[in-house]
Formats: sequence, C-alpha cells, structure tokens
Amino acid sequence: MNSGVFGQDGYAVRLEWGGEGVDALAPECGAVIIVDVLSFSTSVDIAVGRGARVLPLPHRHTDPRAQRAAQAAGAVLAAAKGEPGWSLSPASLLDLPAGALLALPSPNGATLSARAAGFATAVFAGSLRNADAVAKAAADAAGGRPIGVIPAGERWGVIEGPLRPGIEDYLGAGAIAAALLDRCDHPSPEICLAAYAFRSAAAELDTLLADSISGRELAEIDMAADVRLAAELNSSTVAPRLVDGIYSGW
Repeated sequence: MNSGVFGQDGYAVRLEWGGEGVDALAPECGAVIIVDVLSFSTSVDIAVGRGARVLPLPHRHTDPRAQRAAQAAGAVLAAAKGEPGWSLSPASLLDLPAGALLALPSPNGATLSARAAGFATAVFAGSLRNADAVAKAAADAAGGRPIGVIPAGERWGVIEGPLRPGIEDYLGAGAIAAALLDRCDHPSPEICLAAYAFRSAAAELDTLLADSISGRELAEIDMAADVRLAAELNSSTVAPRLVDGIYSGW
C-alpha cells in the first residue's frame, strides 16, 4: 500500500495517473474515478446511458480469458475496434439495447477498473461527457472520505511499457476536478492544476481532442466520430458505478 506523500495524504480530492495511481490513492479514498476518454470511459457512458451494463475486462478481446469471463457472466464479448458489431468504439454503441451486458476489453480504462475493484472504494467511470454527474455521484458515495481522480493515460507499446500521459485524459480529469472543486474543500495541488488546465482549455475541447495523438490515431482509422462523441462536455447525466465487477447506472 502506498501512502504518505505519494497518496497525497491530507487532501480531500486527489489526482494521480494510471495503475500506480490506483494503488496510491484507492486505499484511502471513499471513491475513485477512472478517466479514459478515448475511448473506454466514453463507451461506458454511452452504454450505461442507453440502459445497458458493462463488464470491464483487462484482456484483449482475442484472449481466451476474456472469452471465458464474458461467457461466465452471460455477457456479449465486444468486437475488436473497427470490426462490425459493438466494440470499444463509442459510435458503435449508439444502438446498444437496454438490458444488454457488454464485456468490454480495454488495456487502459478496463484494466484500471479491474485493479480499483480490489480496494474498498466506490469506483466510477468518468469522461468529458459526464464530468458533472460523476463528480456529484463520487462526492456522495465517498461519505466524507477523500476522492481520487485517475487519468488512465496510454502505454508505450500499447499494453506493456511505461505510462504515456494523454492530454484527452488530463482534460477529462480536469473537467471532473473542476466540478469537484465546487463541492469539496481542501483539494490537492495536483487536482487544482488539472481543473485550471481544463478551465483554460474548455473553449477548445473539440480541437484539442481531434488534434491530440489519440484523436489523430482514431481519425486515421476512420473513427473521428468517436472523438466528436467524447468531446460532448456534460451531454450525459449518468454516473457509471462499478458494482460486483459491472458498470451500471447510478
């Protein structure tokens, strides 16, 4: 368990990156918010907003472990991004039916969600789309304990390798941070800076996301629609919460 300075002890709202951030903050937080804007958290928001549920899987969709986990849960295993059917692409989920249970593999957001589930804390999926809603739900669920915001980032080498911070996740975390500053006292400098960055950039969200590394990567494979969906600030009022390993409405 990481505590002390790396856990940002003494602050009511905290921010740290990736899996190590989960390990540092989750032990002492009453709620943590996983932020993977392009594209896991955005996909979860759209799915839950349509009345579906999401089983996050820390494996590739071709991994036999993912297939076994989906089957055991009675879930539909998502297709690979870009393939026909429901997938990690938010645009592919716009027709997901209410009541569906989608097993959604993701090397970042789903992996962090599974990691955070191992701690005694409420876990939410946050994005630009539901920043205000998730901030409110997390503040309510924390019960007076600290709140941790975890931008996922990317990995050099896709799954393995060191963390590569992504500006899309920092902007998403900043939008949630800004909403939390209105509700919580004594935020950490890390969470304050994210909120200030978001507020300074809020008028340029569409452009920043589209021109980011992740945004350009999606545009190159004809998925620019996913970026536009992800940039729809506070277009959603759902706050997906992980309960018994599954994200559903809150």
